[in-house]
Amino acid sequence: MRWSRLLLLLLMAVPACAGNEPTGPGAGVDPDVEQFVALVNGHRIEVGCPALVWNGAVARVAQAHSDDMVDRDFFSHTNPDGKSPFDRLSDAGVDYASAAENIAYGYATAEAVLAGWLTSPGHKANIENCALTEHGVGLRDAHWTHLFIRPPGS
Repeated sequence: MRWSRLLLLLLMAVPACAGNEPTGPGAGVDPDVEQFVALVNGHRIEVGCPALVWNGAVARVAQAHSDDMVDRDFFSHTNPDGKSPFDRLSDAGVDYASAAENIAYGYATAEAVLAGWLTSPGHKANIENCALTEHGVGLRDAHWTHLFIRPPGS
């Protein structure tokens, strides 16, 4: 009887394996990104939205954009090749019904970038858009990219 209770407790404590944490990036991600994800999801819950679900493919697109901005010394949603966030998602094979992107430069901490985005009406609208349910974050040398999507059929 004791073993069955212990097994039941263990099963309840261990989340189902789905490859990624339901709302966070999981192991191997920059600690500043992990902290940002916790903060942004806390904010969304406060305003009545569900927490964003981490999407590894979206995160790779976001990271590639942050890297590209550093490597090619630009700061824009549109890269020097004329590719928008929507183009970059499509090129990476990410299907979505809707998408949005926030970018920032110069914020040294997760708290600072979130505060900056929340004081900007357009960026805040993306963060507080309850229809956007999945996301990924890229960060390199204080170049932040936050991509959001709503998957098709959701």
